[in-house]
Amino acid sequence: MAPILSACMVMYRCGDEIDVALRCIQNADLEVSVFLCDNSPDEMTAERLKWAFPGIVVLPQKKNIGLTEGHNAVLPRLQSKYHLLMDPGVSFHPSLLRAMVSYMEAHPNIAVLSPRFFSEEGEELFFPRKQLSVRSLLGCAFGSLGGFFLRWKREYMLANHDIEMPTPVDTAPVSFMMIRTEIFRSLNGFDPHFARSQADADLCRRILESRMGSVVYHPDMQVILRPPEGSGLFLENRQHRLPTVLRYFMKWGITF
Repeated sequence: MAPILSACMVMYRCGDEIDVALRCIQNADLEVSVFLCDNSPDEMTAERLKWAFPGIVVLPQKKNIGLTEGHNAVLPRLQSKYHLLMDPGVSFHPSLLRAMVSYMEAHPNIAVLSPRFFSEEGEELFFPRKQLSVRSLLGCAFGSLGGFFLRWKREYMLANHDIEMPTPVDTAPVSFMMIRTEIFRSLNGFDPHFARSQADADLCRRILESRMGSVVYHPDMQVILRPPEGSGLFLENRQHRLPTVLRYFMKWGITF
């Protein structure tokens, strides 16, 4: 019988950081089917991981197919009830996965559950939680200037809200999200036209527009995220690459 939870990480020159994430899954108090989409055919990391973590399933790719298509590649193999999409640079407490599954079991109206993110230094990391708009785009681009730009940016991420209870939001980051497998499969996964940027926003919006369930941010579910080395303004810029933003606006319309 397949485990209730599956998990997928997309590998692309991730080095040893993925060992930490896999060890967190291995130490979890819940059985998990683990899939790795290997977008680095010129490296031997996947072969090493198969020996170090028996039971994981590696899906080797002939080239880097990107994050969204990497996550979509596992769809035909999923037999779980819940599916975890996560970055290699994530770590968490062994009790987290069972807590998230239990919460979704108790709340069948939830389609996606998103945790609270922290850096290794303990600083809270804010991701977009509202739908993309012109105002939020300007806020993220010019937030360093302060004033209304910073206010717009913080509104976009709900950073001004002291959220103490599970709260419905518009979007959740693909860096770590738990989704009902049936819903992920029915949507054929991510829209590959969005690569990484805006892919999570588009997925969540399709869920909400189709009334498949809610997207919920739970502040008591917490993970630590280590941005990729050399990422620079990773958290600031990954959501706002202009071609993908324009594609998102063309698909969903422009709002201020």
